Amino acid sequence: MKDADLTKEAKKLKPKAIFDHRYPLMYEESIGMGVTTLMRYFAALQRRDLKGMAAQMHFPYASIEETDVVVIDSAEDLIKNPPPSMNVKSLPKGGFDLFMSVESHTSDPVRAGLTMSYSCHGANGTKLMVCDGLYVVTNNSGRWGLQLGSTIFTPTEFIGVQYPEAMYMAAKHEHDWMEGWSKNDTLLLDSTRGLLGKTVSLYPNITGNVKAIDHLYRTTGIESRIRVNNIEKVGTGSYDFSYFRENVGAHGVGGYSFSLTRNDARVIHQSSNKVHVTNGYTRFQADGTIISTTWGLGVRVRRGLKWGSVAGIGNTIHYDATNNEKK
Repeated sequence: MKDADLTKEAKKLKPKAIFDHRYPLMYEESIGMGVTTLMRYFAALQRRDLKGMAAQMHFPYASIEETDVVVIDSAEDLIKNPPPSMNVKSLPKGGFDLFMSVESHTSDPVRAGLTMSYSCHGANGTKLMVCDGLYVVTNNSGRWGLQLGSTIFTPTEFIGVQYPEAMYMAAKHEHDWMEGWSKNDTLLLDSTRGLLGKTVSLYPNITGNVKAIDHLYRTTGIESRIRVNNIEKVGTGSYDFSYFRENVGAHGVGGYSFSLTRNDARVIHQSSNKVHVTNGYTRFQADGTIISTTWGLGVRVRRGLKWGSVAGIGNTIHYDATNNEKK
């Protein structure tokens, strides 16, 4: 969708409303192009074709290698020095991959959040590992490409093994963040901060006060949607709860009372120190009326003794009550 078309559609929204998934523009192009782009990338990987893989990517590209954020600045850098998850030169001679599955989780006019799994085999057909990946495909300046990826490689004998600590900490992080905003608890919110080292965020960010929805989802002039931060010291946050409740968290239906994490949130892929999660939250008024549901996709890792979010993928509003017809 072109910027002019998006502006035209945005003018139809009610004050403070946000596009939700009753609007086809939230998925019609992004999911189709997201899956197509990811399949082309995987086909190039199967061919051991780094140039073909690069052709389906945006640069700089952020790859979560184990628990670290690795930034690849250009196609030339990928071809010369690919990170381990994309280093087709190191794969066993005669080996091959088999596609297993792809699933969509989040989408908006300029992004699709997807997961994909494939198995890795030796030349004699022996199954060696499974690769479970999380990918975000974005529209930058009219071109769809992979902007961020995270992979978990699991040796065959460990397929299906669950890691209770990883699953618990992923759920706890999300719960504590929502509970902190619902109860105006700065200590609880600060407890979710403090993962040292590089982290990456992917824009646009719908958690802020959205004043111009067409500007939020623009494509013209967008070269990259990632921002990389290097956290060297743990700090405390600044939270304006009253402003957030009236201007951000409630959209156009009045202040919200509390939030709960998605009842169908789950760990999609896991290892002992990394998880891919589909998450999000529902906001309610005091009587239990739903204001909005937000869907998210995330990567949580353990660095040392600390679990935290290493990649802010970008949430999507799935349902916004502001768009409902009032009786």
